[in-house]
Amino acid sequence: MSGDLLNIGKSGLFTAKQSMSTTSHNIANANTEGFSRQEVRTETGIPVGEGGYVIGRGVEIQSIRRAHDEMVDKKLNNSITHHKFNEERSVQLGQVEEIFNEMNSEGMNKILNRFFNSMRELSNQPENETIRNVVRENAKIVVGDFHRVQENLDMVRTGINRKMNLAIEDINGLTKTIAKLNKEINIQEVSDGMANDLRDQRDRALRSLAEYFPLQSYSDSEGQFVVSIDGVGSIVSGGLSQELSVGSTVKEGANSVDKGDAEIFFTNRPGIPFSDKLKNGTLGALLRTRNEELDGLEKQLDELAHGLVLSTNAIHRRGFANHPVPNDAQGNPIPNAAGRVVTGLNFFKEPLDLKRAAEYIDLSDEVKEDVNNIATALEANKPGDNRVALAISKLQHEKVLGGGNTTFEEQYLKSVGHVGLQTGKSKIDGEQSAGILAQAKSFKERLSGVSLDEEAANMVRYQNAYEASAKVIRASDEMFKAVLGLMS
Repeated sequence: MSGDLLNIGKSGLFTAKQSMSTTSHNIANANTEGFSRQEVRTETGIPVGEGGYVIGRGVEIQSIRRAHDEMVDKKLNNSITHHKFNEERSVQLGQVEEIFNEMNSEGMNKILNRFFNSMRELSNQPENETIRNVVRENAKIVVGDFHRVQENLDMVRTGINRKMNLAIEDINGLTKTIAKLNKEINIQEVSDGMANDLRDQRDRALRSLAEYFPLQSYSDSEGQFVVSIDGVGSIVSGGLSQELSVGSTVKEGANSVDKGDAEIFFTNRPGIPFSDKLKNGTLGALLRTRNEELDGLEKQLDELAHGLVLSTNAIHRRGFANHPVPNDAQGNPIPNAAGRVVTGLNFFKEPLDLKRAAEYIDLSDEVKEDVNNIATALEANKPGDNRVALAISKLQHEKVLGGGNTTFEEQYLKSVGHVGLQTGKSKIDGEQSAGILAQAKSFKERLSGVSLDEEAANMVRYQNAYEASAKVIRASDEMFKAVLGLMS
């Protein structure tokens, strides 16, 4: 009987010791990010029959479990993915919006209006060379601002492509870490070991991975832990991970001036990019901003530049430069006498392709060389004729873009307004997703976080249990000694 009592006391002593160790581990990691509180689960020892009675055999440790819920973790990962999408969208759209910001500087709309206004002023004084210089300088500013906007959009695009490269490097590191942890967890748990801390590390890696794209994680029929990208496929399966790469591609039908954008694909399948399938997370935000806002703005900017050049030149070519033209015997002007071309001149340089028009727009060589090559008159040798300059100035309010449905100002404001609307929406969505993420983190903390007060109380409880079990062992020892004494 004393032997049974000794074993019962020993089981209680061991269980209390292990419980105190687990509690100490919780306290030590109270501030460790991603740590899940651990708890010793116990069950009664298998009782035995003795002398008509069922005698208890003490306590046994069933397992040491971590406070964890897969659904809570999935909700947290989804919240992280969604918030990172809105956060990155706000950052990238903020950069784009700043390019068109006219609050503290003269933007393209004001510059275009100034050019047309100076052309209108020239129509009032067509012989004034000073005003001709003003028109040319304002036209140069228009050209320079097209170049500025295009260069800045290219910088944003380059930044997005570079950020995608850095993200893929981080993603590959995380997938390799998860695959390595899968192996270590499997080794420990196959040998009846405890892998709670390793599982916490894997969960932290998953949360970091969820920042980039929506993912799913599960254990397959063979017990292998699998991580997959929504709509794409698995990137981790057990101890194996698939590496991602970034490559530059030019879309089908693009011409030689296209620079090619970064696209994402599996390293072992380089010809099949899947970037278009990433709709959320940091990568989703980068791709959407590049493929929608940047592409759309560049297209509209090219239409604006191309339309300005063609419509202005179409009128300007009909006019005559401010040079005297000799007449023939019948009194008719000879436009190209003395080798000087005075009509049919372009104001802006042509030819100009629609693609990348904002990058290549420029003044014609004739206007650059001599302001008197700016045509104002519709007839030769008519210094006061202002019909060409007046017609060009009226382009400001004419619907010459979009098949005759949009003015220059309307086209520009439409483009800028869309960016502003999307930027404002992303900020509001970001605030909402930040609140949802905070709730998910709070719920996760309540479930898995360590309460120092609770753990301190547990420590006292387990310490008392340890001391009580020690007393049981001492009592058993004394009883055994007494029995030995009776037998001597």
